[in-house]
Amino acid sequence: MTGDLLGEVRDDGRLIALRADTSAAQRRCTLTHELVHLERGILDCGPWLQREEGLVHAEVSRRLIPLASLTAAIRALGGADDRAALAQWLDVDSETLTIRLSRMSSSERTALRRSLARQTLLWSVA
Repeated sequence: MTGDLLGEVRDDGRLIALRADTSAAQRRCTLTHELVHLERGILDCGPWLQREEGLVHAEVSRRLIPLASLTAAIRALGGADDRAALAQWLDVDSETLTIRLSRMSSSERTALRRSLARQTLLWSVA
C-alpha cells in the first residue's frame, strides 16, 4: 500500500487490502469505506476524486453511526465533548465520527436534541 492509504481495492474488486498497523476501529471504517466504493462501482475516481470521496465518507459515517447509536453514546458519556471517548464508544475512528457530526441533517439534529432532552426529563423525574 502506498502513502497514507489505510486500505485499497485491488484485482478489479476481488480483494480489499487493509494496512496492518491500524486499530480495529480504523480497519472497520476502512473496510466499510472500500465496500461502499465497490457498491457504487467507482474504483478509479479520476477528476471526481474529491466529490466521490466525500460521498463515500458520508455514507460510511451514516452506516457505522446510526442516529440511535450516536444518541445512546452521547447519553452514556454524558455529552459529546470528549470526541475520542465518543469515537471509542461507537467503535469508529475519529475521522468517521467528525464526518458524521458535521454532516447531520437538520432533521437528525432536531431528533437527537429531542431524544436527549426526553431522556434527561425521564431521568430527572425518576
